[in-house]
Parts: sequence; structure tokens; C-alpha cells
Amino acid sequence: MKYNYMRYFVINYSYLVLFELLFKIFVMQTYDIGFLYIFIFSLPISLSLCFLAHMTKKRGINRLISIIINIIIFFIFGAETIYYSFYKTICGLSALMYGGQVMEFYSAIINHLFANIFLIGSYAILLIIMLVLSIKKFSYERTTLRDNGPVILASLALIISSFEIITPHDESAKSLFYEMNDIMQTTNRFGAMSAILSDAYKTLTGFEENVEFTSKPAFTKDDETEYNMTNIDFDDLIAKEDDNTIKSMHAYFSSIMPTEQNEYTGLFAGKNVIFMVAEGFYPIAVDEELTPTLYKLVNSSFIFKNYYQPIYNCSTSDGEFISSLSILPGVATCSMKKTSDVYLPYSLGNIMKNYGYDTYAFHGWTYTYYGRDQTLPNLGYTYYGYDRYKKGYKYALKNIHDSWPTSDVDVMNASYDIYHNSKNFIAYYMTISGHLEYNFTGGNAMSLKNKAAVSGLDANNNIKAYIASQIEFDKSLAILLDNLKRDGILDDTVIVITADHYPYGLSEQDIASYVDWLKNPNFDLYKNNLIIYNSQIEDQEVMKYTSSLDILPTILNLLGVKFDSRLLIGRDIFSDAADLVIFNNKSWITDKGRYDYLKKKFEPFNGEEVSKEYISDINEIVKQKFQMSKLLISKDYYRLVLGG
Repeated sequence: MKYNYMRYFVINYSYLVLFELLFKIFVMQTYDIGFLYIFIFSLPISLSLCFLAHMTKKRGINRLISIIINIIIFFIFGAETIYYSFYKTICGLSALMYGGQVMEFYSAIINHLFANIFLIGSYAILLIIMLVLSIKKFSYERTTLRDNGPVILASLALIISSFEIITPHDESAKSLFYEMNDIMQTTNRFGAMSAILSDAYKTLTGFEENVEFTSKPAFTKDDETEYNMTNIDFDDLIAKEDDNTIKSMHAYFSSIMPTEQNEYTGLFAGKNVIFMVAEGFYPIAVDEELTPTLYKLVNSSFIFKNYYQPIYNCSTSDGEFISSLSILPGVATCSMKKTSDVYLPYSLGNIMKNYGYDTYAFHGWTYTYYGRDQTLPNLGYTYYGYDRYKKGYKYALKNIHDSWPTSDVDVMNASYDIYHNSKNFIAYYMTISGHLEYNFTGGNAMSLKNKAAVSGLDANNNIKAYIASQIEFDKSLAILLDNLKRDGILDDTVIVITADHYPYGLSEQDIASYVDWLKNPNFDLYKNNLIIYNSQIEDQEVMKYTSSLDILPTILNLLGVKFDSRLLIGRDIFSDAADLVIFNNKSWITDKGRYDYLKKKFEPFNGEEVSKEYISDINEIVKQKFQMSKLLISKDYYRLVLGG
């Protein structure tokens, strides 16, 4: 290589590595073998980019290409930093293909940008230095692939040989790179650029993960015990199946211990269910004076003390996905959008139709947003949405006042009469009033509407605006309870409410300024409230560590319907199944403590340490639950096993 070209490469390689190191230290906040991999994996990327900046005969064009490359690197790391601040994960091509809806909200982006201003500023300083060098120091003479090819190939050979490095991680580097598509873990191990490129390649080529299932004996039924299970002949299914992946799925689900029926089985048999996924719902929205109905519901019937609502890439849609199906969302995609033609027999809408229920779904925003016009009917609901663009949809909510966001009060008033006269009904709501942005400058009409109510609150304006938006949701619940009581069906109705995600329109600094329990944001940020309310149930605390993954099997057991708990990823909260909360980066919580998967750090509860074998076993359980969740959808597994 020529001296000038080599100097250019060294500086550009350093530029990329510095971005990667800053990202790992300040965003991922992990200190492990990934630092070594960053230096190795950045080599071929930097060499390839350097070649692109020297491949034409015209030096001016080469200089322009170099400048564009440097700006793109700055933009990628800046965007990923802000994206991670919102979603606590990495945005890859598979997520971008479904739209980054958060980018629609300008003030929320600014809020998170300022929360990361030191890091973004460091990126900007690096960019400015590179732009000055690009303009004044480099000659940009043409180079050929013949000159660069051997060096690029040698760097790739170094990458391949580095896979043999023995690390304490649960996945080997080789399996993570070749057999999985986990953009979070790949970023942590190899760096953001390598992970983004890997995700793009695997997405475009239709990559399927290699399923690694340690063979276990099939579950043996105790004839004296009643289980939530059906008669599935997995041995026969395995014998007739040619697809090895599906065979592994059969073996996995046959080995799962079904949950036993318990004292709560059928407690709500024959009752109506109103199931709400509440936009941005969070404990700071629960106030005895400002949101009295929410306060009543949270602190009545079943009072869940250790409930979590993790966040995933597709925020609201993934929040609906996990609570509606008891399946883990994909880490870097919009999982619900992939279900419109998949057989989903255990969704509340589908299964309760078999018991004579009328089933409806309601949402106060654009009828087709997130593809709900396709996914919600496939979940078994007659779907009513806001016909915002006057398309003339058959099932359109009436009298919705156009604003951003729309009012949950409007939605409740427009929807209640549709179902309340049914003999039995399931009414599913995806609420809207609590959506970001959280300000009083026009970003949230519901915040402005309820501004006066929070004027005396000792909090910053972002927190005030957030609570003001949730006041509108609270008002809609007050109307609902009044209507149910007036019509004599309150006692015969169960109200279930969970969040879709924490209010990421607020920064961690905003939340920490208002509460004192945000000690470890990697976990505490996602602690939330679950409401399962019926006016006839005496108040009782539930201490189990649980999450939205467990809602569907819990409700199905309470309703006393027939289902196979082995085929759901979550567990009935009231069963004797072990506590387990799973987060998008494979971290977890059990009754023994919580484990940060990226940092490989276990934090015990009550000072009770656990063995390495225990941690390894839970890691394997979590890994398999993620794998099977993807395959349940991609293989349309319920159709294969249950028909439909």
C-alpha cells in the first residue's frame, strides 16, 4: 500500500473504532471481550470504506465519497444512541423496514438527544476532526481492488480465526455470528457497525436461526393431577415430520411441564372481559387525587407487587403482541405485523368465540396503523378504529374528535354501546391518550386539555404533561365503570389493564426526578402495574415476579377454558410455575435475584447467592423461549399442531 493511503486507512480505522468504543462504554455500558472484537471486526469494514473513497480516478469525487462516509458513520451512531435511549435496543434493517415511528415525535427526540448530549457531542467532535483532515490532509489517489483485496481477505481471515477465542459468554462468537440473528448480543460482542451489517445481510437473505435444543424427556402426565393441557401426540408428530426444526419444536414443547389447574381455575368462568393495553401507562400516573379510578383499580382485587412490562423494538405493537399472545417479540422487528395470516387459536378473541362470546377491538388512532386492520381481525376481533382519512371503513368509530392524540373518552363513548348488550363479550382496547409527546406546547392535545389539573404538581413540565395525558385515560375508565354499574354488569365483568411499554417520551432523568425507586434502570425502569379487577374479588397481594408475557395464560386459566399451557411462552401467574421475567436483551428476574445478561452480573435478593449452574440453566431457558417464540410465528406452528 502507498504511504498516503496507509495513513488514510489508519486515521479512518481509528475514527470508526473510537465511535465503537464510545458506543460500547456509554450506551451498552459493558466491559468484556467485545473490546477486542471491535478492533478485529472494524478492520475489514474500515478497509472496505477506504477502498470506496479511493476507487475513482477523480480525487475530488473520492474526497466527496470520504466525507459522505464519515457523515454516515456519525449519523448511524448518533441515531442508534438516541434509538437505544428510547427502546433499550439496537435498530437494524429488519426494524427499519417496519418504520421507526418514534422519529415522528420531534420534541421526544430532542429530549433524548439532550439526555445523551455528552456522547452526541463527542461524536460531533470526531466528525469535525475527520472533515478537516479529509479536506486538507489526504490526497485521494486512486487505488485498485488488486491492491486492497489481499488485505481485506486477510482481515476477514483474522475475524474467522478470532471465533476460536474462548470467552465466558453463553454463546460462542461463532454461533452468535453464523447461527443467530440477535442484534443486541451481536452489537455487544462485535460492535454496532458489524451488527447492523450482519442484520441487514440476514434480513435480506431470509436467514433462519439454527435451533439448538438440548433433548429432554417428554413430560409424563400424572393421572391424578389436572393440567391446563390438551391431548397432543408429539411422538406421532415427530415421526411424521421431515423438517428438523419443527421436529425440534415438537420435542421442546413435549418436554415442557404444563401448569396445573389451581384454586383460581375458572374463577371468572362466564364473565365478560375488558382487556386494555394502555398507551405509556406507568406507576407515576397512579394518583389518588389526579387519577382516582386508576388508583382504585391498581389497589383492588389482585394487587401485583412485582410486575414488569419490558420494551421491545416495535414499542406499542410489541406490547400488544406479547400480552395478547404470550409470545416473546423478535428483538429487531415488528412481530405483530407478521401474524396477519398466522393461526393464533389462543388469543382471547379467537378462543372465546368457541365459548359463544362476541369479541371486539377498539383503537382511537388511524385505522390501518401498525396493520391493525389485518392483525386484530386475525386475533378474532371485529375491529373498530378511527377512520382518520375518511376511507369509509365498515367498522369505524363515530364522533372521534380529530387531535393528536385522540381522546380515550371519545373512544369509550363511541364503543361501549357496541358490545354491552352482548350475552358475553370480550372488548379489547389499545388506548391512545397517554401517547408521547409530553409537553404543553402543542405536542399532546390531552396534556393541554388537562393542564390545569396538574398545575400544582411538584414536578417538571415533562412529568406534568405525561400525567395530564393519563388523566384522560382515567376519565375514560370512570365512564366505563359507571356504565357497567348502571347496566348491572359490573360484577360480571373482569377488567384487565397492562401497559404497552414505559413512557419513553420521558427521559430516565425525568423519571428519576419524580420517583425514588429507579435504582437500576436496566430493571427498575420497566416495573409497572398490572390490573386484574373484578368488583367481587377481595383485595389480595400477589408477590410473584411476573410480566406481560404471563397475562394470556393467567386470563385463560381464570376463565376456565381449555388450552395447552405448554404451547404458550408465559406461565399462569397463579400456578406453581417458577417466577421468571424476561427482558429484550436476555436479562431476567426470578425469585432469587436479577441477572444482567450483557454485563454477566447477578444481583441476588436478600443476599442469597446462586450457583453458576443456576444462572446457566435460566440463560438456557430464556434462550430457548426466544427461539421458540420466533418459530411459533415463522413456522405457523399452531396450525401444524392444532389445525385451523
